[in-house]
Amino acid sequence: MSAGEILSLAPEPLTPAAFAPFGQVIEADPASAMGINAGYTTRFHALAEVAVEGGAPILSIFRGRPRPLVVDMLERHPFGTQAFMPLGGRPWLAVCAEAPGAPLRAFLARGDQGAQYAAGAWHFPLLTLAAQDFLVVDRASPESNVEVAALDAPAVVALSA
Repeated sequence: MSAGEILSLAPEPLTPAAFAPFGQVIEADPASAMGINAGYTTRFHALAEVAVEGGAPILSIFRGRPRPLVVDMLERHPFGTQAFMPLGGRPWLAVCAEAPGAPLRAFLARGDQGAQYAAGAWHFPLLTLAAQDFLVVDRASPESNVEVAALDAPAVVALSA
């Protein structure tokens, strides 16, 4: 690829096997289902484990807005996992790479799927296709838990019609 050339990135479905190098898929897995509350509630148990080194696990809501589908940088959180679960039921994208400069992979998540990035997994920030809130589980601590790397060549996520 020559300098200044923009890569076209086609999203693949978000599946547990495909996403495994980067973390865990969070979805209502029937294998984890159990009835609780006198049968009025189904609990999908232990879909992901929060891992933090120093600090404490926290819950936040991120209010995402659509942005250009241009991937020009990656970030990672070396001291803890970071999970995103959409609350609006709309599809969204997770873009990851093994390292800055490695091939990018884009995952198209359904509106009922979340993703938990493993500690240290390189990913693009929240990339939602429609305005919606996300429940986010990550690590709070006084020291920074983010590293950012600019990409030499940007990529554009190309959604099929």
